[in-house]
Amino acid sequence: MLELDDVTYRYPGYARHALDGVDLAIRDGEVVGLTGPNGSGKSTLCLVASGLAPAAVGGELGGEVRVDGATLRGLRPHQLAGRTGLVFANAEAQRTRVAATVFEEVAFGAVNLGLPVAETVARTRAALTALGIDELAERHPARLSGGQAQLVAIASMLAMRPRHVALDEPVAELDGPGRRLVADALRALSATGTGLLVAEHDLDLLATLASQVVEMRDGRIERMGPPAEVPGPSAEAPRDALPPVADNPATEVAIRCEGLAYDYPDGTRALDGIDLSIQAGERVAIVGRNGSGKTTLVRTWNGLLRPTSGTVEIAGQSTAGQHVAALARSLGLTFQDPDHQIFARTCRDEVAFGARNVGPARGDLDAAVNEALEAVGLAREAGTNPYDLGPSRRRLLALASVLAMRTPIVVLDEPTMGLDPNERARVEVIVAALAAAGRTVVAITHDEQFVGAAFQRVVRLTSGRVIADSRVATVEPKTPPAAR
Repeated sequence: MLELDDVTYRYPGYARHALDGVDLAIRDGEVVGLTGPNGSGKSTLCLVASGLAPAAVGGELGGEVRVDGATLRGLRPHQLAGRTGLVFANAEAQRTRVAATVFEEVAFGAVNLGLPVAETVARTRAALTALGIDELAERHPARLSGGQAQLVAIASMLAMRPRHVALDEPVAELDGPGRRLVADALRALSATGTGLLVAEHDLDLLATLASQVVEMRDGRIERMGPPAEVPGPSAEAPRDALPPVADNPATEVAIRCEGLAYDYPDGTRALDGIDLSIQAGERVAIVGRNGSGKTTLVRTWNGLLRPTSGTVEIAGQSTAGQHVAALARSLGLTFQDPDHQIFARTCRDEVAFGARNVGPARGDLDAAVNEALEAVGLAREAGTNPYDLGPSRRRLLALASVLAMRTPIVVLDEPTMGLDPNERARVEVIVAALAAAGRTVVAITHDEQFVGAAFQRVVRLTSGRVIADSRVATVEPKTPPAAR
């Protein structure tokens, strides 16, 4: 059993406790779900339950965390490995950066447990198979899509087979089939006697996995019970509050791709002859399985990647020979991982950077920055260091940086990933406002509700090719739980 007894936790340098009086027990083979708004303490609870806080993170722990009656207090990270494990929300933070192949990446933890070679190989193959990623075994871990990297991170933990595992947003980057594979793998893992703590906004996943769901707020457990009795937070902004957006009849082409192909240096063909045209003012969602080429496609639009063959035109101009900085005047792009985009010391400086560099023609800098921070709900955090924000708020900050540039084309890579219902509703309002102003909005997403609520058209990729391009059939929002 994994037990947390009157646990408090405070991060280094902070006066306020991130966890305050948490009591929780997870029996062998039990799956406990963890929900609540971002900032409520879910990720911190996962860190503490795994023993990595304070063992690796530092900070001040009160109360006790025990596995099978033995305290985790004072254990070093390598001593925790056989007892507890953690799958991070950000797969990149978990990557070893020493493995040359996915097989080596998944095997890394098992190797460091000192297991016999034959058992290490068997565990690694079993973990890859359980998550449907056998074909990735010889790929370099740095050459994966975000969703593929997340599956590899989960497989790495499965191969170690700790007694208890905490998983922080394990399916946030995954498509529908990937989510089902993870659910099946976790169900099989719990059947072997492993206790699981799963922090997740996907309440449907928790309903199929968990026997108990814990709702957190302000570092405390607000309530706990069977999934049907703890429905999780709902968005405060109703769908009918979104600004009305009419179809844009513009005929000007904002983005055009003809015969577009792209090969990565290892020979992987990520794009294979894409023909695509997006009109100015359209709202287009790009969907498809993890690894289908979605992120690669949009990175050819702003010059971060140059086509192997074929052409890309932005606002009628070929991208060939144009510098990334020049293309940024027409097209703003948020990265799937906001930590790859953020570097400034304050939120205000972060949001101002892009707007300042696209030139004075974009209007008053202060007004643009203030408007963008207000739109994403970070106006009060203007002077805050971005890395003092939680992951979801850093994602919103990256969005603000693009909004402040006021480009005619806005491209968002997984903008709702890891957001709670209120944050997600805010992004929907932003997309609607951009469209109402006549700007082109393109989003890569696995979020079907977001597609139905905010977009006119959906383009589906498979193996680097467009296999479907159609109008969006609006996805009816689920009935929110009654307001408390």
